[in-house]
Amino acid sequence: MSNQYPPSLNAVDVVCFAIDWEEKALKVLLLKRDVTPQKGKWALPGGFVKEDETIEEAAIRKMVEETGIRPNYMNQVRTYSDLKRDTRKQHENDEDSVRVITTAFTAVFIEPIKPVDTEHSSEIKWFKIPRRYVSKYIPPLAFDHSKILEDATNKIRVDLEYSGLAVRFLQEWFTLGQIQEVYEIIWEVELDPANFRDKITNIDGWIKETKPPEGDEPRRGKPPTWYKENDLSYFERMITNPKGTVLREKESEYQRNLDNMTSEIPIVREP
Repeated sequence: MSNQYPPSLNAVDVVCFAIDWEEKALKVLLLKRDVTPQKGKWALPGGFVKEDETIEEAAIRKMVEETGIRPNYMNQVRTYSDLKRDTRKQHENDEDSVRVITTAFTAVFIEPIKPVDTEHSSEIKWFKIPRRYVSKYIPPLAFDHSKILEDATNKIRVDLEYSGLAVRFLQEWFTLGQIQEVYEIIWEVELDPANFRDKITNIDGWIKETKPPEGDEPRRGKPPTWYKENDLSYFERMITNPKGTVLREKESEYQRNLDNMTSEIPIVREP
């Protein structure tokens, strides 16, 4: 039975994003591996799933173990199962490599807390992840993590058009201007404030006006209008990325391929 079904391991990788409000840039958290294989290379936080936990629990556990932080939001992206994505062996004396299947997650971190070094890495750092010229800012990553990072980054840029993902980068209370800034930073565009405000406030059920947060002191001039997220998280596209045509094409192509892989398999009957 072992020959028919070679050993495989389940793993998780987390693409943790944050917005650097001073630099006005989207950043991703990477760690430098301090263990083999791929020792010395930058990589996404992650690791193997234990027998008594779900992949979601494993993703949170590995983030805390390897970076010292707990994300404010986490969502599953895709599963990666290329036969050669990881060449490690289950045991030191094994001749064949074990297959490693990983499930990738996107995460968002909003607290200004610096990650701590752990025994799993020699260095942890936030890297800028721009829309173009990514290789200028992101070094070659271990395993297939460059592909995972590319997919996750493209996905969040597409998801901003269809979901309430933008508020995951903000505190519980926020202004329309702060939401707009999330879109502009991640998309690297400038949006017309009046047009953006009209679109945002016409998405029925997404955000609602609320009382000012505690500690918001009165100031001269007109005070800001505060909002909180309501129940709706996905909607028909009402906010279009001016530079998102290529991303939407990539996402549509991936979805078509996925549909082809999971479509009904016809039964061939004997004549």
